[in-house]
Amino acid sequence: MPGSVTASHHAHTASVGHADAERLVAVLAELGRMIDATGPERLDDAQLAALRGDHSQDRTEMSAWMHQIAAELGGQLHHGLGHA
Repeated sequence: MPGSVTASHHAHTASVGHADAERLVAVLAELGRMIDATGPERLDDAQLAALRGDHSQDRTEMSAWMHQIAAELGGQLHHGLGHA
């Protein structure tokens, strides 16, 4: 939903609405799976580079980061800590 994300370079945390957080968890988990995949579902190097942005993570690091963030956020959602 528009307006359900709050972030600032002055803040140490960002808040995301519960529904958006659930969608973000699903997207991160799926992207992590697609980075790890073999065959036609695997993200190619150009797609992976676009996801990395200015970060120099390799495929393994990027996948681990996505899975970690998805797990942490998902855990917070299931424990009632992810509500904005």
